[in-house]
Amino acid sequence: MKLLNFAPLSMAAAMGSLVACGAPEQSDDTGSIEFALTVVPADVSCVRLVATGSRTVTSLRNVSPGASSAGFNVDRLPAGIVQVDGQAFRGACSTVSSSSIPSYVTEAPVNVRVAPFEVAKVLLKLIRNGRLSVGVDFEDPFWINRSTAPVDLAVFGDAPYGAVQISDFPNFIASVNADTSIAEAVHLGDIKNGSSRCDTSYFQFVLDGLNTVKRPLLYTPGDNEWTDCHRANNGAFDPLERLATLRSMYYPVPGLSLGVQKKQVLSQSTFPGFETFVENQMWVEADTVFSVLHVVGSNNNLLPWFTDDKTGTKMDDPARRIAEADARIAATLNWLDRAFETAASEGSGAVVLMMQADIWEGAAASGFTAIVQKIATRTIAFGKPVLLLQGDSHIFKVDNPLAMGDAGYGVTTPVPNLTRVVVQGSTTAALTEWLKLHVDTAVSPPFSWTRITH
Repeated sequence: MKLLNFAPLSMAAAMGSLVACGAPEQSDDTGSIEFALTVVPADVSCVRLVATGSRTVTSLRNVSPGASSAGFNVDRLPAGIVQVDGQAFRGACSTVSSSSIPSYVTEAPVNVRVAPFEVAKVLLKLIRNGRLSVGVDFEDPFWINRSTAPVDLAVFGDAPYGAVQISDFPNFIASVNADTSIAEAVHLGDIKNGSSRCDTSYFQFVLDGLNTVKRPLLYTPGDNEWTDCHRANNGAFDPLERLATLRSMYYPVPGLSLGVQKKQVLSQSTFPGFETFVENQMWVEADTVFSVLHVVGSNNNLLPWFTDDKTGTKMDDPARRIAEADARIAATLNWLDRAFETAASEGSGAVVLMMQADIWEGAAASGFTAIVQKIATRTIAFGKPVLLLQGDSHIFKVDNPLAMGDAGYGVTTPVPNLTRVVVQGSTTAALTEWLKLHVDTAVSPPFSWTRITH
């Protein structure tokens, strides 16, 4: 059964009828949470719950391994929104310390509303892959499909560019929709060219078009739709305001794809400290981890803003610009780690990374150094095939840019198991090409592709 809850708070409320009521006496600024555990795995003897609001309350509870259910109450919790995290251990609670390594953990914290004198109800389940989440059945996370059957994706980027391509956009989408073997489509960013306006109305036009793709559509932003919007011919927008607008429009429900047929994926925004990064997404299928990363051209937003301003009213803001880039790079490095950690824990046969920037277009750039080094280190350690999909430079290319290392990026060890594909972008008047990617880890190499024209 797939998980259908998009908001943990709503799920918590919906679970109320499944757990017995009755709160203990408490002060008027505290409430309780009653937890029910549908199944206790045979290798779990202790559950640790951490509820964080205006203060943090930690509770250790022994459970019977293999029991069909378990329930317990945590009271005197601060009223308001409380973030609940949980861990499960093999040993009894008396043996659990702050340094103990849990067998199961929360995939992401859950927010629960605690009201004075009331009892919030939460149903928990333990998932055998090592994560604890809110749900209704003993099952895998919604973003993991354990089928090893091959999968096909439609991948494109740098589109639509200019009046002719904008007019042709519905025909381009129709070409993707005509292939019923496609499981997901991915837009690698740059939904406009670099010399046209970044108006919200245009963002909406492209969004409406992408939402007509019949399959789930995953999108990662490009530099043309936010980083470069400071240019006078783009409307002299504040880039960070445009980025916030993109996030609100293209990711209205974090972890839910665009397209006619929606797909739930794992969003980085569900992890504490990365709430902003709704665009970084991940899912597992075909024995492969797919990870979407927000990495853009213009040196990853480190190039100065408003360099062409003639009015004297617009100027660069290095502090804001660099702070944004630093935070997003840190999020990217975290998301790369999580992708490869997921591949290791799942025993996946391959990893696919997707981003906008062509990191190797020209000389090494400072905004990409840490990312290239992380990809190199993680790919070598993974030891299995890794595919890097990029757009940005518009000309179809297949290579391994780290086959001999890369002195410019400080990579001294060859990375033989990395393949890169730059998808064909807007080099012609009409949108004529998308890439059909086939992933099958039962064969070697697991990646193959066909360039589709319409």
